[in-house]
Amino acid sequence: MRLKGIYAGKPALFQLLLLLLCLLFGAILSSLIGTGIFFTFHGISGNLSQYPGMMRMMQFVSAVGTFLFPALAVAWLCSPDPADYLCIKRNTDNRVLALVLVSMVLMSPTTTLTALLNKQMVLPSFMAPIENWMQTQEALAEQLTNTLLAGDGLLIVLSNLLVMAVMAGITEEFLFRGALQRIIGQWTTNHHIVIWSAAIIFSAFHLQFYGFLPRMLLGAYFGYLLYWSRNIWVPVFAHFVNNAFAVIGMSDSRLKENEFISGDISNANLLPYSALAVITLLLFIVCVQHIRRLSIQKQSNNYQ
Repeated sequence: MRLKGIYAGKPALFQLLLLLLCLLFGAILSSLIGTGIFFTFHGISGNLSQYPGMMRMMQFVSAVGTFLFPALAVAWLCSPDPADYLCIKRNTDNRVLALVLVSMVLMSPTTTLTALLNKQMVLPSFMAPIENWMQTQEALAEQLTNTLLAGDGLLIVLSNLLVMAVMAGITEEFLFRGALQRIIGQWTTNHHIVIWSAAIIFSAFHLQFYGFLPRMLLGAYFGYLLYWSRNIWVPVFAHFVNNAFAVIGMSDSRLKENEFISGDISNANLLPYSALAVITLLLFIVCVQHIRRLSIQKQSNNYQ
């Protein structure tokens, strides 16, 4: 039976439900596979938190099943050209990638300040159960990250970069920018609504609400990169750079203790850091304008 493009032309709601179904199936399957591998090596009584290497493996499997598989499956089923559906291009302008790298550095102070603001969030007393749940999710995510980053040595850092930067960048961008933005774009021609809707869902999906705002801003930027370039590898690279900076910064004890690296800016340095954020934000805007211009120029050349 030929499945490629079998649901091409189906309405956006159908494709969204199909994406959710594939996501659920992929998440369950990857969880079963990861758990089965863990039990094979460490038995039912094993404590996963004691095996960071195994946790990285399970994170890898989970990323493929939960994010990459649904995006590829929906693209294959809903388009006769899955690569075009996900905006997978062979060639990427190296000038654009270089500017994206610079832009991520320039964006960092602004996202750090946004994160500091987000952490001050306090819900009304009647929403205490929700706030407790949010704090629990935040603590679990922090514990998972610390466990994955545990240990010293180049091999561990490279393993973390593979799982938390390379794979996260590829799998999450394929799902949220490649597939989800495509589906939302069938409801409206306003690309701003499409990009910000996907960014909000992207941030909420992580269940880390005390980092919701900076993650939403990053998701929106990744969305605009895809919109300008029509090339999924551009936001994938931006996502990789962002996560790689975090992994490297948290892997070195000296860098980890530096407040400008960790993002825990003290009150004494808040004002000068804010001034730095304003300057870098202005430079970021200039950099983004160049990225947009080069991306549009490359698209024009491709159509000639």
